[in-house]
Amino acid sequence: MQQKNGNAPTQVELTTEYSGTAVIPEDYQLNLSDFALFLSVMKVKEAYANVLNIIMDESELRLKEVKVEQVVLNKSGKRAIRLDAWALDWANRQFNMEMQNDTSGDDVRKRSRFYQSMIDTPVLKAGKETRYRNLPSTVIIFITQDDIFGKDLAMYTFSERCEEVPDLPLEDGTTKIFVNMTSRNGRPDLVSLLQYMKYTTLDNPDILVKDERILDLDRIVSEVKQSEEWEAVKMNILEIGLQQGIEQGIERGIQGMVETCQDCGISQDETLRKLMEKLSLSEEAAKTQLEKYWH
Repeated sequence: MQQKNGNAPTQVELTTEYSGTAVIPEDYQLNLSDFALFLSVMKVKEAYANVLNIIMDESELRLKEVKVEQVVLNKSGKRAIRLDAWALDWANRQFNMEMQNDTSGDDVRKRSRFYQSMIDTPVLKAGKETRYRNLPSTVIIFITQDDIFGKDLAMYTFSERCEEVPDLPLEDGTTKIFVNMTSRNGRPDLVSLLQYMKYTTLDNPDILVKDERILDLDRIVSEVKQSEEWEAVKMNILEIGLQQGIEQGIERGIQGMVETCQDCGISQDETLRKLMEKLSLSEEAAKTQLEKYWH
């Protein structure tokens, strides 16, 4: 479950007491910016096409094939990357769309470079059969919460050009697009799509135009949310979130106990004994926690 940013309402609130089973709050909602719902919706070809139509500004774009969580192997046969949502259109262009909410822990620009190379690798045959002219055009799209370039644009499109002759494109068939939910500077349909992804309801006041593609996307989102498959996904998300909450609560309890004992002048040996007794920790685990929080 990914961390949310911005001013959208809280996506998931686990306000129930733990009784061994997660209880779903009545106001439970996930948005398209959340990984689980994004994947569940993007596997529907029509939904993916609606999103691409708006981002690419191509009303006639039609998709031949869609895959979510596609694993791409490296030369040694081991997993190299897992693509969020891959697609192929009838013009033989490859698309890869990534929902990247957390941009602080990694360099998304370099990630797009790596993804580009890994997507191309399986296409070519080895040896004499290699024909680089057969490489299909590819478009890598990253959807982010934050404006990572800081120029207050909703969309940034990059393609290779000659520095000495700026109007000379390399035409290597690669395009990288970064769209974000922060800026309102962009085509109204694009900004509306991104705001819908951030807070997925047609009542969202930040939606500038209720484009027919967004209306159709909302229909598909509603259908996905009413499916049995989504109920299973939703319960899994809640169980994971609940377990994380329990683990975080235990961790805070251990920290509080260690710090309180230290403030009260209780020795490390006595604190160690209390950790083992009160929290049923092994001696080794108790020592690890004592070293972590004793200052």
